[in-house]
Amino acid sequence: MSQEVRVRFAPSPTGPFHIGGARSALFNYLVAKHNHGKFVVRIEDTDRKRSTSESEENIKEALKWLGINWDEGIDVGGPNGPYRQTERLDIYKKYTEKLLAEGKAYYCFCTPEELEAEKQAQLAKGETPVYSGKCADLPKETVEQYLKEGRPHVIRIKTPKNETIELDDLVRGHVSFDSNNVGDFVIVKSDGIPVYNYCVVLDDALMHITHVIRAEEHLSNTPRQLVIYKALGFEAPKFAHVSLILGADKKKMSKRHGATSVQQYRDMGYLPDALVNFLALLGWTPDSDQEIFSRDELIEQFTLDRVAKNPAVFDIEKLNWINFHYMKQLDEDQLYAVCLPHLQKAGYASENPDEKEAAWLKAVCAAMREHVQY
Repeated sequence: MSQEVRVRFAPSPTGPFHIGGARSALFNYLVAKHNHGKFVVRIEDTDRKRSTSESEENIKEALKWLGINWDEGIDVGGPNGPYRQTERLDIYKKYTEKLLAEGKAYYCFCTPEELEAEKQAQLAKGETPVYSGKCADLPKETVEQYLKEGRPHVIRIKTPKNETIELDDLVRGHVSFDSNNVGDFVIVKSDGIPVYNYCVVLDDALMHITHVIRAEEHLSNTPRQLVIYKALGFEAPKFAHVSLILGADKKKMSKRHGATSVQQYRDMGYLPDALVNFLALLGWTPDSDQEIFSRDELIEQFTLDRVAKNPAVFDIEKLNWINFHYMKQLDEDQLYAVCLPHLQKAGYASENPDEKEAAWLKAVCAAMREHVQY
């Protein structure tokens, strides 16, 4: 590839770091490393009510524990910062003003009640609810008057009518959408905060992201994002939408399937290399029967054309088998080092074991090695 491959992982710090997020981060990391490119980590924190600094720390800690280190982004810095959306509001504003000046976006003064009535009328006719566009052609004087009065408003982008929005997804293949089902959607909310779809396009474009690798639930956002790329005159990246992770019952992975956050697996005593090996195989198929991969082997072999369209099933037995393999590779001192915090937590080891206790604990760990999976 002539152009440098640049990928990103952009989590929202709104809760514990989910195993699905870890897999997305890993796939991005492996694509970057395989192509000698750059892996960027930035934070999408425009959801001010739910974003917390504790959650951000949890994400960063989990990525570092897994050994998924980034080349550019939060804490590391780089030429395309800042790397938190709330610190980029001036950048978004500049581009919003440009879109308004070029007539590609407009102020919408419709009230929530009017919008709801419009939606219900469309649903009653069996139509897809989209905004009618009635504020798109308000006279300039009217707009200025309403703004002067301080009327609540949002900013919408103009979506072309009667067009097919298309993309060649690196995992899903050719995908197309009818622009009439997209409508003129909101890019800046009434509180002045830009929406996710708008921020993400500007961030990806200005950070020179070449490949967007993310969960398939984002596929429905893609037509809106492509409309924004076009309006701003930016070239769209290549997209790869990776299938969901399902529990053993083939339903979307959730708390009822057991642990869902990286922190929980760490606390249970899984090894980071084992978890990375396992996550890589959730949706990616190597071209051999090999199941145990070192990190270097994953980097060497991982390509998006071997990522499956079908959902991946989280098989805890397989994770246990992989972890058991990795535990067997540890020498006695390494095994003791990873087991000690768990022994201390369970009350089987003192806080600072002396030589005699340490020797006994090492013997216990060695004796139990063949009988524990994590």
